[in-house]
Amino acid sequence: MKKIIDLKTERSEIIAKMEVIAENESLTEEMRSEWDGHDSRVKAIDEEIALLERQEELNKTNVKKMEETTEIRKDEQPLAIQFRDWLKDAVDGKAPLSFRADPILTSTQAGIINKTVANSVDILTSPGEAFLRQLGVTFYPGLVGNFVIPAMAEDTAEFVSEAGDASTSSMSHDALTLAARRVSAFQGITRETLAQTNPAIYTSILQNLVNGVWKAVTNDVFDTLETDAATQIGAFGGGPVTYADLVQMEASIGGLNIGAGAYVTTPSVKAYLKKTAVLGTDNGPIWGNDNMVNGYPAYGVPAANTDKIYFGDFSRVAVGQWGGLEIIVDPYTKAKQGEIIITAVGLFDTGCFNKRAFAIMADASVV
Repeated sequence: MKKIIDLKTERSEIIAKMEVIAENESLTEEMRSEWDGHDSRVKAIDEEIALLERQEELNKTNVKKMEETTEIRKDEQPLAIQFRDWLKDAVDGKAPLSFRADPILTSTQAGIINKTVANSVDILTSPGEAFLRQLGVTFYPGLVGNFVIPAMAEDTAEFVSEAGDASTSSMSHDALTLAARRVSAFQGITRETLAQTNPAIYTSILQNLVNGVWKAVTNDVFDTLETDAATQIGAFGGGPVTYADLVQMEASIGGLNIGAGAYVTTPSVKAYLKKTAVLGTDNGPIWGNDNMVNGYPAYGVPAANTDKIYFGDFSRVAVGQWGGLEIIVDPYTKAKQGEIIITAVGLFDTGCFNKRAFAIMADASVV
């Protein structure tokens, strides 16, 4: 098939011949026949040009759709592969030095905890995030600006007489404000590592950064809980913790209608309670093999502060998130050592919007 430019050139030449013929004062039958032949050819060329121009238009549309489809498929790739491709391009100066890893922070699969990433290209829910979700902590993702949560002890109501006025619900309003705070972690990788193509390597790098960020958030939950619910730190314990202390924590919350309660403490206190009888030597341990204490789920985690036991309704604890996780690559600082610095940055805040839902043992010593 001829190119459009060749057809247009041919048409111009034919039209010039037609013009010469038409300039004659008298046209013979032979001239008329020749002119008609040229005219037929011009019409045929016009049809060919129109066809080729339409085909070019279709080709452009098809290429655009293919590019859009390719972009969609790229977005659908596992996050570790997207991260690998971006990291290599960023170091080579072909891509921005910042990578938004939003999907990392949108998982609701609380039961999926990272055990190994040796043969995986999926970023798994970090142990810290999974633990908070298991506790029932309330998450507020996608925040913009400060976020104010009404904080109160308990909402109540009562039956009133006919035509009587409603009584106060006795709610003591105390606003909790979540404000974005930066959580960050970094690690260095060598150029030799960057040269590897196995996406599992990049899964491991990204997973470690994610785990570190959520570990910091989980630790902050318990630090903030002690600040926001400082009045709930009771005089339980004061020596080796006993079963009676744990029961008293439950009683101290009083008549508050809490949701699903749970005990949380450190692994060392957990170990002590697993070796200590409920009452006397003939009873089972305070902390059973089913990880239950006083009829409530119990957890021993490093995020809990030393010699502390927390009991309450953890749905009254909030974790705010501002956007996703941002990964920033720095190929310059340690260029002489052949290292690339990767930094993960997220914006979070935590807080307790009902301090009455908790009791905190200040001294859960085990000696």
